[in-house]
This record gives sequence, C-alpha cells and structure tokens, in this order.
Amino acid sequence: MRPSKRIALAAAAAAVVGGIAVAPSASAAPSASAAKPASAAKPASAATSSCGGNVVATAVKYSYGNASCSITGVPGLKVTYRWTATDQYAAMQAFGMDANGVSHWYNCGSGGGACTVPWGNQIATPKIRAWDAPHAARIDFTVS
Repeated sequence: MRPSKRIALAAAAAAVVGGIAVAPSASAAPSASAAKPASAAKPASAATSSCGGNVVATAVKYSYGNASCSITGVPGLKVTYRWTATDQYAAMQAFGMDANGVSHWYNCGSGGGACTVPWGNQIATPKIRAWDAPHAARIDFTVS
C-alpha cells in the first residue's frame, strides 16, 4: 500500500471516534447472496456528502460501479442506496456485509427506488452491479 493511501486511511480511522466518517477508497471482495432489505439507519457523514456514482447496465453481463467514497462502519450500521434508471427493466444489486463481515450482493429490484442493506463494522466502498435485459440503461445512485 502506498504511504499516502496508508496515511489517508489512518487519518480517516482516527476521525471515527464513536461516529462514521467518509474515508478514501478501500475495497472488499463481493460474493453472491439473496435479497434481504432492512430498516434504515443513516450514517451521519455519508448522508451529508455527495457519495454515489453511475453505471451503464447491459444485457451481456453484470455492469459494476463504485461509489465516490468509502464508509467506515460501526456495529449494526445499515446503508441505503437510492437509485434511478433510464429503463424500468434495469435491475440493480447493492453491496453489503452481514453481521460476520462477509460481503454479499442484495437484490434491490428494478426501475429505481431505495434499498437498505446491512453494513456493520467494516470499512469499504459502496458498490452496485446492474443488468438490463432489453437494452442498455444508465443507473445513477447515491449512498446514505
């Protein structure tokens, strides 16, 4: 890991004293899972930031997109993805982690809306993956 990234991650971790901070990018490996929407508990700093991204969903394979921030979690944290699509058939899955810190993809439906997933006590970049059967569609998402 580059020293500048290590310093930025250490500074972000130091800023998290009983709260949540938006930190530079850190990654976690995703795995497949079934949907399990959950109740919302918004992280304070992610809700006030402009954390999000976009992806073009295609019929060929899943298209992946990362948010423009990372989230430092606390035990029991849940993250809400809000999204819109240019096509009602565009389907999205959101990245989240279960209570054991194992990453999963949670089904969020199609056409747009909101999806709340468990996050827990992990530092990671919010991610989505999307697919659209009829044709390509753009999906814009924000994370809070």
